[in-house]
Amino acid sequence: MLAKIAFRNIFRNRRRSLITLLVLVMGATGMILFGGYKEMNFWGLRETTIRNRLGHLQIYRQGYLTADSQKPLEYGLDDIGQIRTEVEKDPRVAMTAAQITFMGLISNGEKSETFLGTAVEPTKDRQMRSQRLETGRELNDGEMDTIMLGRGLARSMNVKLGDYLTLMTTTVTGSLNGMDFRVVGTFMTGVKEYDDRAIKVPLSGAYYLLNTKKIEKLLVMLKQTEDTEAVMADVKLMAASRNWPLEMRTWSDLATFYHQVVLIFNGIFGFIGTIVFVIVVLSVANTIMMNIFERTREIGTLMAIGTKRKRIWTLFLLEGAMLGLIGGILGLIAGAIIGQLINYANIQLPPPPGYTAGYALRILLRPGILMSSFALSLVTATLSSIYPAFKASRLNIVDALGHI
Repeated sequence: MLAKIAFRNIFRNRRRSLITLLVLVMGATGMILFGGYKEMNFWGLRETTIRNRLGHLQIYRQGYLTADSQKPLEYGLDDIGQIRTEVEKDPRVAMTAAQITFMGLISNGEKSETFLGTAVEPTKDRQMRSQRLETGRELNDGEMDTIMLGRGLARSMNVKLGDYLTLMTTTVTGSLNGMDFRVVGTFMTGVKEYDDRAIKVPLSGAYYLLNTKKIEKLLVMLKQTEDTEAVMADVKLMAASRNWPLEMRTWSDLATFYHQVVLIFNGIFGFIGTIVFVIVVLSVANTIMMNIFERTREIGTLMAIGTKRKRIWTLFLLEGAMLGLIGGILGLIAGAIIGQLINYANIQLPPPPGYTAGYALRILLRPGILMSSFALSLVTATLSSIYPAFKASRLNIVDALGHI
């Protein structure tokens, strides 16, 4: 009965209640849209980081992580056959890929540039990567002297498909070695600094260039990113049971830039949430206080006929809670509809600082975002009603009855 009375009371002054509901709806909708945008950015950056560079899990020979960073292959993996077989038995694992990273000079005979090289297994690399092929084709298995360049490096070197470039680097024994590679394609990751220095060659070519048969690390790709920690724990147990001297890191351990972006966005989101909270509190508190002012004689009459103060307090608290409930529901509906419309519109945003490719504006409507926005509306509206409701319950009966 009390809830029914409270529901009717919030529409006694419809204009004021509608303004308050509009504030609640706008607050909930804004939190849904910004939260969905934030989550989509986190998801996109996470998956790009995993697929373009790190994999979900990296396996190394023990001692690699503390070794001289200039000589990573001193602690390379000699034979990955058994390791790969055991790891790929796990149904959560999609694939594994061997990799070597190295640096050196690249020359076209007239100009030289420093490069950051990645030696890959071509077929597995194609399955794993999310980078975009710009020109030409991908590397193929069975090739040794083919090369792909990042878009910026290809432009800097002024090379065309079919041109030969010389790579010079230091072998595992410390001597200088060089090898000619034929350009078969260019790629773009969207990260300008990386695309200006990146090259990719087949693992067989890197073996010859670096004078080694070792690989630097084994990348593990999973079907679900959420399984990363559990899979690493199982791989550690498996390696320990076989006395394999291995150590490993997850993508999260290595993704410094990702965590910096998350920290910044969470700070912004928290700041916006605080502003919305304050606006909602002031708006609802103002509405309830005005209702109390207009209904002072009514409150006095209720108390005069025996209505307890606690019941008066509960009545006004319920009015605030119902405003929050209705505003939260309408905000959920509005946020979901607007979010889907934005996704459907395929709005293109300019490249972020340090990137060369724009991206489509997307809103990721996760259940957690929807529920937290609804809870923000309901809880803040209820909390902001506590003080006005208390004031109403403490009115003096005689003064309230004589209020004009």
